Amino acid sequence: MARRPLFDLLPRNLEIHNFSSVQLTARQSKVLGMGLKFRPSLRPPSADLFDLQIKDFCRRVRLQHAFANCLQDPDFNPRLYVPTGWNPPRENPELEDKLFAVRQELRENIAVNIPHWKNNLSKLEREELRELKSNPNIKILPADKNLGPSLLATDWVQAETLRHLHDELSYRKVTQQDWYDKRLNVINSREKLLSIYSRFLSSNVARFLRSFDHFDSPAKFHIIPKIHKNPMVGRPIAASHSYITRPISIFIDELTKPKIRMPTVLRDSGELIQLLEYTVLPTTDCFLVTADVVSLYPNVDTKKALIALDLLLREARVPETPLLIQLARLVFDNNYLSSEFSPDIFHQVFGIAMGTPFAVTAANAFMFHHEKDIVEYYSQYLKLYKRFIDDIFAIWCGPKGTLLEFLNALNSKTDRIKLTYCISESSISFLDLFLYRETSSNVLQFSTFQKPLNKYLYIPFESFHPSSNKKAFIKGELMRYARNSSSFNSFHDTREKFWKRLRVRGYPFRFLLPLFREIRYCDRKKWLYKKPKNRSSLGRTIVFKTTLNCSHARIKSAISSILPEIDCIVCYKKTVTLANLCK
Repeated sequence: MARRPLFDLLPRNLEIHNFSSVQLTARQSKVLGMGLKFRPSLRPPSADLFDLQIKDFCRRVRLQHAFANCLQDPDFNPRLYVPTGWNPPRENPELEDKLFAVRQELRENIAVNIPHWKNNLSKLEREELRELKSNPNIKILPADKNLGPSLLATDWVQAETLRHLHDELSYRKVTQQDWYDKRLNVINSREKLLSIYSRFLSSNVARFLRSFDHFDSPAKFHIIPKIHKNPMVGRPIAASHSYITRPISIFIDELTKPKIRMPTVLRDSGELIQLLEYTVLPTTDCFLVTADVVSLYPNVDTKKALIALDLLLREARVPETPLLIQLARLVFDNNYLSSEFSPDIFHQVFGIAMGTPFAVTAANAFMFHHEKDIVEYYSQYLKLYKRFIDDIFAIWCGPKGTLLEFLNALNSKTDRIKLTYCISESSISFLDLFLYRETSSNVLQFSTFQKPLNKYLYIPFESFHPSSNKKAFIKGELMRYARNSSSFNSFHDTREKFWKRLRVRGYPFRFLLPLFREIRYCDRKKWLYKKPKNRSSLGRTIVFKTTLNCSHARIKSAISSILPEIDCIVCYKKTVTLANLCK
């Protein structure tokens, strides 16, 4: 019998949030404690399925060979591209011989080589999971803010879902026929716009905008529990991944976001850190302020959002402005929803659907329009004012009474936009940062803020993820901790906690040590700045798309030995997760 590794003897972090009356068995708690991103191991695929993956790769090689001498379009955007499925003719005998050899070797490898993984979910554990799934009284949902799995009573989820949908200021019930008519109207209105503004649209972009016409169902409405709120409420989500307006929403976002300028909007906490490192604070009358817009997306006035977008696009002199505004109106006016808890279809008549790709850009534009005049009026007191979607951070240098006037002005400009705020002279948390003043310094210090309710259910070491995925998320977190720490001591403390949390998720010492040694605090400056995406370099790499249960076929080495001139990477597609098994 094989000896158990040392890390198996450590206590494991398998915590979950149980808000139901159901008492879980030890085995059920263990399985859910793996986290909803946990991937059960899979058996190797059938020969026919793997052969389809090989054929897809061969097609990609032929495409690159066919267009090798063509210049790449600098305006090409892969997000607005619809694959045609065209297979180029087999004109190069030498290339075809090599592709045949690749196919033969890969098929032999997957048949002969023994898989190197073990089953990470036992038969009994799968049975316990099926028992939980079949229980009609509970729902297993991911908590908001990535705080871990939550077990909720179905009655609560249903009541909270219907509470949102029965809000008559935001939603209206419609008939099935109304929905069919509106769906047809979306197609007809879009076609009319494509005809009028054809000079702005390539044939491929037009094909992309039509690519979801076969979807005939409303968007799926669901909630994510905000367990950090008291009382607990649900965040409304309209899943638009299979909804007819999704391509339009993506198109607007791709053309709008890079061109409009909103000085008060933050890209991420890294941008804030760059500003804070050069912001000198006065010794007196200085307040740190954070504010949160209550339920921003459902309370956005879409008419004002369109006005704000129109002004920003015209200011940026975007020639497609009339097209983008009319398409945005088409998205805003045609958000139809269905829910598992109601046979009715609902039309959202106020607010933006949180789930459509354009939602963040539209909400930012609306809030920029909302706050602009007020921020300018009080600018003499604002050492810094930045907003990340619905989270606001400000450094106020002036009387506290005037600060309260400023916050009241933001709060009273419209009936539906309301803020909750926190004011401090010494320390405050914002996004993933904890900001604080030291008496010996006139510059803000900062460290990584960690939410008390977070269970830190990182992907377990046993999960059926590629090793590269596990290494990447660990290195990414360490880089974030270094970036978010104004001193080495802060980084060291957070890194030590991270090490312990990974160890109790099953990660062995020998796996973690090289990664922790690689990420050094002295390199933090290079992680503060976001590198621009270089799309032209990506076009010459050929991807072999597969799943991790094909890894024993030694795909990379087989291709490199036969086609050394090709820059190939093996991409492992997402497989089923615990979240999928719990639905």
